[in-house]
Amino acid sequence: MALSFSCCTSLSLQNHVKESFKIRSNKCLDTVKNTVKSTGISSLTISPHDSLKMGTWVKLICGASFEDLIDIRNLSLVYTLAGVDCIDCAADASVVSAVNEGIEAAMDIVPLRKPWVMISVNDDEDLHFRKAAFDPSDCPLDCSRPCEAVCPANAIKLEKGASLQGGVINERCYGCGRCLPVCPYDKIKAVTYLRDAVATAQLIRRNDIDAIEIHTNGRLEASWEVDHHYKLEERQ
Repeated sequence: MALSFSCCTSLSLQNHVKESFKIRSNKCLDTVKNTVKSTGISSLTISPHDSLKMGTWVKLICGASFEDLIDIRNLSLVYTLAGVDCIDCAADASVVSAVNEGIEAAMDIVPLRKPWVMISVNDDEDLHFRKAAFDPSDCPLDCSRPCEAVCPANAIKLEKGASLQGGVINERCYGCGRCLPVCPYDKIKAVTYLRDAVATAQLIRRNDIDAIEIHTNGRLEASWEVDHHYKLEERQ
């Protein structure tokens, strides 16, 4: 009997918690809806193109190298509700999907117009397209780990064992460079990379990307001309 009573009590408590959570969630959604409507956010009525012409266009920059899918989805949700006209993100299929998931979640809460989705690409070395890198096993155990403390993205995590373990969380690092000068042993390097033009062309065929930001020095524009024409032919 005691076991039966305990199980029934536990189930009853679980159901009560679930119902309470559901009520609180609904209240939160209602609060968000009312806030968006009462503040008169322009994205309810004004398109990104019109905002651009009016000089009121606003872009959320997730970062050309930032690839934390959960954070990107949540940022896209919140800033869509806030009324941004464009969300700029890394030219990565999973990242673009996360942005669109956040936008769709926001539009399920309030009937907003969809902001543009923009991807950032490069054709040469660029500070926006780099990651920090180091081998934690090379770090002295008694290091004060200033890199970990200074990182604004919480992209460096180190744990002590026989040697330091962990290092850079690659998807969270967006290459800000703050960790580079603070390392007392000069162990951290910046690794730059290029977004492949062919892979980018394949990505934009998905038709859930509205704009491209190209970081270029102008020396390799021929490859982008090929992809530009390819894109136009695909859209026709």
